[in-house]
Amino acid sequence: MLRLNSGGREPVPEDAIEAVAHALYQAQECARGWEREPDLLKAKFRKTARAAIETLDAHRQPSFTGDIPPLIITQDIVSAREALLYSPDVSALSLPGQQTCRVVLHGPDMKIGAANEAFFKAAGRGGFLGLPAHEAFPELKDQGYLQLLDQVFQTRKSFLGLMMPILFQSRRGAPLEEHITDFVYRPIVNEAGQATGLFIESHDRTEWARA
Repeated sequence: MLRLNSGGREPVPEDAIEAVAHALYQAQECARGWEREPDLLKAKFRKTARAAIETLDAHRQPSFTGDIPPLIITQDIVSAREALLYSPDVSALSLPGQQTCRVVLHGPDMKIGAANEAFFKAAGRGGFLGLPAHEAFPELKDQGYLQLLDQVFQTRKSFLGLMMPILFQSRRGAPLEEHITDFVYRPIVNEAGQATGLFIESHDRTEWARA
């Protein structure tokens, strides 16, 4: 279940700091044994370990962001479909649009109106166009991502997630597989500022994360 941090971050567990500090120490060619080292040296390794963990947590922390503005579509979303699926101008991720999965959702019921070839390939199945997201991908129900779609639509504020774990079926009936993704949920609004849909852009980072 995806949980959003509404305030300060949770303190870094001491056992995690100790484990990372040990790993950093053991990577040194001159390591002679952790227990034999002076406390001052151990403290320096623990400080470095804490900083490394906090840096990683900050990178992975999902957040609502005003830095990615809503997409203003003055025409019907269907008419703007090609630009949304293929234009680099609407990309909010740092990768070329051709390498990202893109999906366009219509209305408050989040019907899947369009998707690019990269998304069809990643989904491993068709038949989802025209369906609400919760019907098309029921495996996402208890992971928090569908609720997040509703929140972005209601608040009209984009959501950015980096290195986020998601359980996904490559095809119907297949076992759930964990993937690591970068993604953006971006509201689509009309000239009056009313939300009319959502634009999703994502990139699978699983192989990179596990390398």
